[in-house]
Amino acid sequence: MSQLAAQGLANRDVAQALFVTTRTVEVHLTHSYQKLGITSREELSKVLTVP
Repeated sequence: MSQLAAQGLANRDVAQALFVTTRTVEVHLTHSYQKLGITSREELSKVLTVP
């Protein structure tokens, strides 16, 4: 889910790709952001990019 969001997909598109609701995507991303100490998709993309 985080990988798809980091690739630039909208929450709606992530939800459709994974057969879940948009709210599920929002909750999972919120938890991911909290665990990683980040606040945006841009930061998520940077965290998930392997040097």
